[in-house]
Amino acid sequence: MPGKLGSSAGAVIADALVRARAEGTSQIAEEHLFAALLANPDSRPLLGRAGRPEQAEVVRAEVREARRRGGLTAGEQQAMAGLGIDLDEVVARVEAQLGEGALDDTQSPARRGWRVSMSPAAVAVLNAAQRQKAARGDRRTTARHLALGLLAQPGLFADALAARDITLASALAALDGDGPEAAAER
Repeated sequence: MPGKLGSSAGAVIADALVRARAEGTSQIAEEHLFAALLANPDSRPLLGRAGRPEQAEVVRAEVREARRRGGLTAGEQQAMAGLGIDLDEVVARVEAQLGEGALDDTQSPARRGWRVSMSPAAVAVLNAAQRQKAARGDRRTTARHLALGLLAQPGLFADALAARDITLASALAALDGDGPEAAAER
């Protein structure tokens, strides 16, 4: 990720790595970034209600279910429905043939090792964070930019958070005007 990382962004990425390794993998995924952002005091207020333990688990469960269904975003599911494709039927048929979770591309065997990699979705979040940093005219990427990147990048976590009215717009409003107290109430 080009540019300089602030200490809070570095702490989030380090925490995400620890979480990934605790799961037996050296690949940092979106869920590791999400958990690390919730644990970080600088970014947690931008994620509003999702910071509550019970809400965070509901978000994670929704993402796991979406991955089981092929990892399609809400927009992709709507497009398939518009074409007359019954996603539930497709998932049921695939799982009947190949087993439960066959469409979940995160179910690959854990890789251990010294090398650290990031999933394509995590890289997309980091790139979106860079764009947020540039748009705000900031010099360093912070944990807040990473939270904005998670919300700005179309994906399963952005969909699950948007269902709770936690969006890029609400995070920007909290960051720019309402303050962290208002963000924590969302």
